[in-house]
Amino acid sequence: MSGDKPRVESASTYNMWSRRNYLVVTVGVAALSGCAGHTGDGGETTEPDEEGEEDEEGEELPEGVTAEEFESGPVPEVYLSATSLGNEQRNPDELHTKADVSFSEYDEARESEAHRPGTCCANCADYIPDKNGDEFGACAEVEGYIDGADWCTIYEELPEPEVPEGMSEAELATAEVPAEYRTASSQVGEERDPDDLFSQEEVALTESVDAIKDGMAPPGQSCGNCAEFIPDKNGDTWGACARVEGFIAVEDWCSVWEHVSEEL
Repeated sequence: MSGDKPRVESASTYNMWSRRNYLVVTVGVAALSGCAGHTGDGGETTEPDEEGEEDEEGEELPEGVTAEEFESGPVPEVYLSATSLGNEQRNPDELHTKADVSFSEYDEARESEAHRPGTCCANCADYIPDKNGDEFGACAEVEGYIDGADWCTIYEELPEPEVPEGMSEAELATAEVPAEYRTASSQVGEERDPDDLFSQEEVALTESVDAIKDGMAPPGQSCGNCAEFIPDKNGDTWGACARVEGFIAVEDWCSVWEHVSEEL
C-alpha cells in the first residue's frame, strides 16, 4: 500500500465482547470502508443501468442474466465447483432451491424466528464470495446467485480458528504473522507492506456478526469478501490482511473493509 493512511477518528472507547476481549475505538466507518455507492452487500445503492434487468424485488441483475437464472442458476463456471469460506466444495448436482431454505434478504430475515442478529451469507461457512466482479457470489448448498447480505435457514457459522501453538489469545492482535503472509498479496492482488499497517484497535476489528448486529457494518460484509483479506496459506485457518496487522479470521470485519468486487 502506498501513500498516507486515512485518518482514524476516535469517538468513544467500549468493550466489543469479541473473542479477543480488548478495547477498540469507534471510527468513522463510512469514511474508511469505501461503502459509498452500490456495494451489492447492503450498502447505498445507485440507479440501475438503463440496460440492466431487475428481479421482482427491484435488485439489479448481472448483465445478461435473467431473473430465472438469478434465482436458480446456472451460475458462472467459476462458481460451479468452487470452495466456500468454510472450505466446502460446491456440487452443482446437490443443491437446495432458494424456496427450500426460506432464502431472503437480510431485512426480511430479521423477522424470522430462526435468524440470529448479525448473521448473513457473508459470514456463513457455505458462502462463495464474488469471483468475477459482478457483486454477487454463490453458495455451496443453495442454487442461484447469492448476495452477501442475504440469509437462509441453513446458515452455518464459520468455525473460530484455534490459537496457534506457543501463542496466547491476547497476542493475536499484534503478533507478527507467519512468513508466508508478511508480504503476501490479498485476494485481489494488493501486496502487504509489514511496515505500513493499521493496528486492529485503530480499525475496530471485531467479528462480522457482532459488527452487523451492533450497527457498525451493514449486512453483507466480512473479511471473507474484503479486497484486503489474505486467506489461509498454512492450514491453521487464520488469514492476514494487506492493511491491518496481526492474525485475521475469515469471519472478522473492520472499518477499512472494501468489497472484493471493486477490485476484480
